[in-house]
Parts: sequence; C-alpha cells; structure tokens
Amino acid sequence: MNKASNIREIRAFLVILPIMPYIIFSAVVLMGWRYNNAGLILTSLTLALSYFVFSSYGSLSFQQKSAGLSIFEAGAFLLPVNLAFFSMITKRRIFTTTFVVYLLLLGLQLVAVLLLCRMPNSSHSPLWTFIHNISPQMADSLSQVSTRLGSGFHGIRPAALFAFSGTFLFLLIRFLFTHDAIQVGFIGTLVASFLGIIAFRTFPAAIIYFSAAGLILIITTIESSYFMAYVDELTGLQSRRSMNETLINLGHKYAIAMIDVDNFKKFNDTYGHKTGDQVLKMIAVQLNKITGSAKTFRYGGEEFAAIFPGKSAEEARLHLEKYRHGVASTLFIVRGKQRRRSSPKNRGKRKLFGQKQDKITVSIGVAEPSKKLTTPDKVLKSADKILYKAKKAGRNRVMV
Repeated sequence: MNKASNIREIRAFLVILPIMPYIIFSAVVLMGWRYNNAGLILTSLTLALSYFVFSSYGSLSFQQKSAGLSIFEAGAFLLPVNLAFFSMITKRRIFTTTFVVYLLLLGLQLVAVLLLCRMPNSSHSPLWTFIHNISPQMADSLSQVSTRLGSGFHGIRPAALFAFSGTFLFLLIRFLFTHDAIQVGFIGTLVASFLGIIAFRTFPAAIIYFSAAGLILIITTIESSYFMAYVDELTGLQSRRSMNETLINLGHKYAIAMIDVDNFKKFNDTYGHKTGDQVLKMIAVQLNKITGSAKTFRYGGEEFAAIFPGKSAEEARLHLEKYRHGVASTLFIVRGKQRRRSSPKNRGKRKLFGQKQDKITVSIGVAEPSKKLTTPDKVLKSADKILYKAKKAGRNRVMV
C-alpha cells in the first residue's frame, strides 16, 4: 500500500511540475498588480510566453523541427531584449500609455514568432542568404562560427548569445548607477532563464531554472519594497517607520538624540534644493560613522535621530559631541555650475580659491527614561524639546 501511495504521489508531482513556472509567474503578475508595477507584469508575461514557446518546441515532431528551431531561436533572442526594455519601466504604473504600447508589442512578437511555423522550411536564415549573395566566403565563415557557438551552448545561436550578453552588461551598468535591488532581480532572472534555455534538452532542469527566474523576481520585489518602506531614499539612513519599530523594542536603559541642521531653511533658500540635498547627504554620511553602537534615522526634513540602546544620556553625549565636532570641522563646498561641468578626472584637482564655501553645524537634544518619561514616545518628545533649547542657546551644541 505504501509503495502504491508513493507512486501516486510521484505521478501527481510530475503532473504539477511542468505547470509550476506558470503558477510562479502568475504570483509575479499579482504582485505587479498589487504594487501597480508595469515592468513586473510585462516581465512575468514575457517569461510565461517564453516558457510556453520553449516547452512547445520540445514536443514538436521530427517533420516540424526546422520550423520549431526558428521559433526556438526567435524566442531565445527576444527574451533578453524584452527583459532589457521592461527593466526600465519598473517605476511605471499599469494602465498607462507606456504599459499598453509595450503590451501590444509583446503580443505582436508572439504573433510574429508563431507565424514562423507557417514559413517554408530552410536550412539557413534569411540573413545568411542575404550575406551569401554578397560574399559566399563570409557566409560560410559565419556559418562555421555559428555552428561552433551553437554546439558549445546547446543549440543557442550567436544572435541570442549576443542579446543575452548585451542585456547582462546593460542591467549590470544600470545597477551600478541606480543601486536598485530590482535590477539585481532582473540580472538573476536573465541568468536563470538563459540556463533554462540551455537545459531544455533535459526538460525537468528547464522547469527548475524558469521557476527560479520567477522566484528571483518575487524575492527582489519584496526586498525592493522593504527598502522603499524602511530606508530613506535620499540619505540611505533608516526611515521614520523603521525608527518607530525600533522604539517599540527598546529595553529599560537607552538614550534618544534628536539632531537638526542649523539654519537649513536659509541655506536651502540661498543655494537651492539640490545643494540642500547635498548637505543632508553629508550629514547622513557623518551620522553613519557615529560611535556608541547608535542606530541612526532620518526623522523628516532636516531632522535626524539617533538611538543609543543600553546607554545613558551622558554616555551618549560623549559620542554626540564627537559627531557634532566632526560636522562643524568639515568644510562644505557649494557646487556651482562650473563644478558640474568638470570631468571626473579633473574633479578635486582645482584649487578651492574662488569656490563658495560654507560651514554646516548641527544642534542636538538628548533625553533618557525617567519617572516622568516612562515611554519611548515621551523620551523622544523630551529630546525634541531639548533640541530647540539648544537652538535658542546659540546652536552648534549638544544639550541633555
């Protein structure tokens, strides 16, 4: 009985296994719908259609192989190209003009690929025939290179290999510039789908790779959503939402510091919002280096916060004084138009003479639990009040 039951379970699993990628891609579509993410939906549809085309090619009869090969080649080429385009619209919403246009293009691609089934069978592609008419020797050389590459990559043609390589470099460059987690997901999806195409001679392996491509998208989308919710995009510090959760989990002994940039509004009005953002980034970089095992956050606007678990206000004050002194002693150079036009090689080589320089300072208020301040919220409000006392007392100081 046990043996028969195990056999039935294995058969049931084998029935479900081929449709597993479709289930995962459907989950990605639902996530894209929930997050209103056009790029995510289009990518999952592309993966589903590609998986359908490749799996259908594997079941073609011998007489259909030449047409099936054309479909396989077209699908292998179009998959990375589509991934490259859809990686650029992950911030776009669904039911926009961009989404509809890309959806129509995806449908046209599917129709074009399926029409290849009806084309007369030929041992060579139209491009090879065109080159052969111009230069037979060049066509023969290209045919030999194509055959060698195809045998090395289980039948994948050079055009598809170049498409995958180009898309990989494109996504890598985008990640280096944007540091967006979703771009890492697209890179992983590209690699997994490439391995899946190679593995279609052994179909179970292809199922695993295409399922992995969908799972990578799900994981990186969750990671990207977490980053948006808990990390401040401008400064890279943890956000106020993350701070609220930290306050809930504090013990009995801790200190909370509220930090504010002195005269920031005046500075912002004088030099502009872009320069103001540069100031906030500089403050955040310095705050990330603060000692005392502090957890740092951007509270909002030009206001920041630091939580010192297990430390008293006086103990935290020593670390905050060091931080305040570091900010005050750092010379801030206002980047003018001339600075933005300079090349990366020349940056830092010009003299500071003639450039606008300004001094940035911060005021800090620190509080700890007491008989009156029994909750983290009360301690936070107390630190905020002390902060404004520090500002009234002359700014650029730490008060407890």
